Amino acid sequence: MERFSFGPDVAFAAGDERLDGVAIAPLSQSIFEGSRFQAAIFRVAPGGRIARHPATYPQILAVLDGSGEVSGGSGVAEPIVAGEAVFWSQGEEHETKTAAGLTALIVEGEGLQPFRRPA
Repeated sequence: MERFSFGPDVAFAAGDERLDGVAIAPLSQSIFEGSRFQAAIFRVAPGGRIARHPATYPQILAVLDGSGEVSGGSGVAEPIVAGEAVFWSQGEEHETKTAAGLTALIVEGEGLQPFRRPA
């Protein structure tokens, strides 16, 4: 077993113009370093956002704390709160923003599929 922290004290602000008020704490090796999937905790400060961009890989954003708005291909913003998640397909334009602040787990990678309950 290996323990490590993903708290605010180890998070960093990425040098990406799409990330406004966002701190990231990686949980796994990056896709760009050879991993099939990557996971990270994103902390979006009040008034912050992850600006509209296409998903490089299929992606799940699961809100752990706080609330905000998310949009997909249609561009229509929908509310999201702690305990909810969204899935974006590869290439789908999407955005996340928050007035109050939110903490989310983001997982992405080739072949990622959301869980679907059997009918």
